[in-house]
Amino acid sequence: MLRNKIYFITIAIAFLQTSFAFGQFSDLFKKSKDSYSTVGIGGGSSHYFGDLSPYPTFYYALYSNVRWNGTLNYQIHLNPRFSGRAAVSYIRLFGNDATYGWSIANDNPRVKNGRIRNLHFRNDLMEFTAMGLYTLIPMDEKKPRNSPLQWSPYVGIGIGISSNDPKARGSLQHDDGTYKYDPDGKLFIQPWESLRSSQNEDRPKIYSSIMPVFPIAVGVKARINQNWILALEGSLRLTFFDYLDDVGGDNYTSSELSYRADENYYALTGKSRTADYGKAVGDMNLFPAGDASNRIDRTGARGSKGVLKDSYIVTQITLNYIITNRVKCPPIPQ
Repeated sequence: MLRNKIYFITIAIAFLQTSFAFGQFSDLFKKSKDSYSTVGIGGGSSHYFGDLSPYPTFYYALYSNVRWNGTLNYQIHLNPRFSGRAAVSYIRLFGNDATYGWSIANDNPRVKNGRIRNLHFRNDLMEFTAMGLYTLIPMDEKKPRNSPLQWSPYVGIGIGISSNDPKARGSLQHDDGTYKYDPDGKLFIQPWESLRSSQNEDRPKIYSSIMPVFPIAVGVKARINQNWILALEGSLRLTFFDYLDDVGGDNYTSSELSYRADENYYALTGKSRTADYGKAVGDMNLFPAGDASNRIDRTGARGSKGVLKDSYIVTQITLNYIITNRVKCPPIPQ
């Protein structure tokens, strides 16, 4: 009997605690009388992580191959702590073995191999995300107009979907080793080509042009006046996708865009890569077209099959206009 009473009391306490916690949690989503909406515009920097920007040296991605992004958003502030936001963003990503981590290129084996591998890509993403945001220190809506700015930190998590179409410039060399020139006699910089349809790795099917993303954000915001909120935010976009950069862990193919180690000139600039190649292999008398096959195995893997997939970070400064809820219907005559 005593044991049954103890079980009953334990279950009752657990139930009450769960009910209380759920009640507290549900209060988070309640719409208060001071709720309002905002529309915003902003932009910032974009930073890619993956096979051309390895995670062990992630800090170099914060200033190597940096690109930009722009965003539009609509946000519903249900109460002082919780809000929901929908955003559409244009995000440019870029990766280049030739320009990543210059200061460690000769000391880090993975970066050194990348310098020899000579791959690059760009990927212009159209992204839609929906996020829930939690404000850690709610803004005081009753503060006088001329009082100092109040900075309110917040965190957020959500889900989204993004396009995926990595591209690269073609080789400046023909198959026979001769170079491609324009009518003026200069090396002809090739147009950007889609990598997705080129089958640059020995995989069973073409990877998807759409991928899910999972944003995790931290930021700080301030109400400038009665109509505007300024926000500064950094967000990690996680994916379970390994071809944001077209490079996975599968083997090279015969595609021109697959194997780039034997190119004597950088496809992006038309400049010679012989000196950089010589530094990477430790012999300044060698040049790529005559030696690369001995350094990067064409029958091997282009990248690595790690647990961590490709991802990217976006930083954004947004200016948000407050849509007030002060317009009220006139009272109905009695």
